[in-house]
Amino acid sequence: MKHLIALFLLSLCISNAFSQENDAEFKRGVAILASPKKDKVLLRWAPNHHILWKQASTNGYTLERFVLYRDGKQLPQPEYKLLQEGIKVNKEAWWENAMQDSLVADYDWLCVAAQAIYGKEFEMIDEKQNPMMQMVYKTREQENRFSFAMFAADQSARVSKAMGLNYTDTDIRENEMYLYRVYPTHLTVEVDTGYVYTGAADYQPLQKPLGLHAKADGKRALIVWNQFLLSTTYNAYMVERSDDGGNSFHSISESPMVLTYGDDGDIPMDMMKPDSLPELLKEYQYRIYGRTAFGEAGPYSDVVSAMGKPQYQIGYEDLDQQINDNGEVEIRWKLDSVGEQYVKNMQVLRAGSSTGNFKDVSGELNGKARSFVDMEPLSTNYYKIKATGVNDDNFYSVPLLVQLQDSIPPAPPVNLQGRIDSTGLVHLSWDAGQEKDINGYRVFRSNFMIDEFSQITKVHTRDTFFVDSIDLYNLTPKIYYKVVAVDQRFNQSELSEALLLQKPDTISPVPPIFSNYEITDEGISLSWVHSFSVDTQYEKLLRKEKDKESCDTLARFSITDSINSYLDRSPKKGIAYQYCILAEDAGKNQSPAEKWLQAEIADDGFRPELKAVQAEAKINEGHVLLTWKAADKDVVQVNIYRAAEGKELIFYRLIQNKSEFKDADVELNTHYQYRLQAVYKDGGKSPFTELLQIQY
Repeated sequence: MKHLIALFLLSLCISNAFSQENDAEFKRGVAILASPKKDKVLLRWAPNHHILWKQASTNGYTLERFVLYRDGKQLPQPEYKLLQEGIKVNKEAWWENAMQDSLVADYDWLCVAAQAIYGKEFEMIDEKQNPMMQMVYKTREQENRFSFAMFAADQSARVSKAMGLNYTDTDIRENEMYLYRVYPTHLTVEVDTGYVYTGAADYQPLQKPLGLHAKADGKRALIVWNQFLLSTTYNAYMVERSDDGGNSFHSISESPMVLTYGDDGDIPMDMMKPDSLPELLKEYQYRIYGRTAFGEAGPYSDVVSAMGKPQYQIGYEDLDQQINDNGEVEIRWKLDSVGEQYVKNMQVLRAGSSTGNFKDVSGELNGKARSFVDMEPLSTNYYKIKATGVNDDNFYSVPLLVQLQDSIPPAPPVNLQGRIDSTGLVHLSWDAGQEKDINGYRVFRSNFMIDEFSQITKVHTRDTFFVDSIDLYNLTPKIYYKVVAVDQRFNQSELSEALLLQKPDTISPVPPIFSNYEITDEGISLSWVHSFSVDTQYEKLLRKEKDKESCDTLARFSITDSINSYLDRSPKKGIAYQYCILAEDAGKNQSPAEKWLQAEIADDGFRPELKAVQAEAKINEGHVLLTWKAADKDVVQVNIYRAAEGKELIFYRLIQNKSEFKDADVELNTHYQYRLQAVYKDGGKSPFTELLQIQY
């Protein structure tokens, strides 16, 4: 009950008690709703201010009716009828008598309303136990009484009737349309009168709730439905469950689920109700129905089902390999005796590195399969075994490295092409090698065909292109390039055929040229060679995102400062940037910004790890308490891995929107180990935390 009141006060008391007092345009009045039926009209009204409520509770309300239309035609003079005058709150004795039976369905609401109307003191939830209510305690007592009373009236037609806020007009005709008017009786101040226009022709049957669905996690079920679409119709819902295949249903809670509001005062799209399932692997059915402010129960929703599935782990006890005489690799594995009973099928995955993209090489194997032969292995192989359980969840082994003997070098690269731009940058490209185990390429250069070619790549490049920088103003008008391929065993091919490039003849200012760039932990490190023009005064570094026209000036250097490197600390991962370095001479002439150096920090998926991670054995409370702090606001969940003594760490729990977890599934005199990993909004993950060890 306190939970329902807290929700209501947070959405109504705070917003109304504060905003209305400060709103210069706010005017006291009465609002009225109607629910027309074929033979009657249900009417509900309410004042919008606690002072008006107090006055009207004493003098009552006057309810009037005007017949405006009959048989589809407007009457020349509306027909007036006084339905009732002085509709007041029931006497205190009535409330005391009504609350004698605590078993009636609306007993809680009777108590709330009676205390709000007649109680000498109006004590709410303990402030120390519920910090959310601290703002509510700042409102005046009468505002709180008013808010609670209106909330109780919304939940029970009997309560709203006893509060003088409910009337049923049974003297209606199907061919007539009415205008109802309600206002406080004998009130001396001006207030807004409540009007509503309706008739039997407006009758519409209540709609069934929409968007109901249920999902189960072990023995925990969550029932979700759309509360927003019918928020003007229903103010509460009841949830029912069937344990016998839908033959009979029963409510899963004594109290209804009341329409809630978000922190911004808006109604959230969905309402949720958790439930505990009695058994696993048994299908349970759920349905809901809505309740209106008139005390009406709407039709049932569609029935949905949920089944709790077993929770298990599948572990690998042994993983082995053997290379036969044909160069084929046989992979063998064993599963733990407990987990293998839940295996549905197996797969063998392979990649060229332990962190590479593992691809299926076996196809789907029978769940009892414990070996596989890879007839076309790579020279370096990393294998993983994937077991799919009966819940369609996957469990992977650790990578297994298998290397084949290889002394055959790859073929020399072909189709070497290139061009030299006006800045002295040489753009080279070539066709990728056909060998599967190629690790990269090395580039060689010479000023003369008959001279020895020198390697210009400090380390081999994995790309099939390379950017070199040369001096355009020396005595050699030509330059030559060759490329070699290197496999994963560092076997090197022969040099490719030489590529002859003619240096461009240009009269434009000579710009600085990039000599190197490097991706570091801090950003993109750029190095360049200063402009050779004797009148150069400044050098300017530009950056832009790939395929975009606009660019930013990162820095402007005086040539006298002898700065030839820059660390760009602001690039974002996964975005290709292009850089250009310009020269500016004494005449303010700039070298053209035509050629850009492209660099990109690959998104490795790693994100900052969790902080202040601790584990504490709460033996008296029956759990192990794990606490942590997120390093970034973009953390959306925390994965917890656990192992009991002598067992491997396995995925254990997924925690969202919390900074602690109480592990109650523990046994005394047992040693537990934990590791935690944060998952970010963009899908990235933090490194695992240090191993937490706790003796329980």
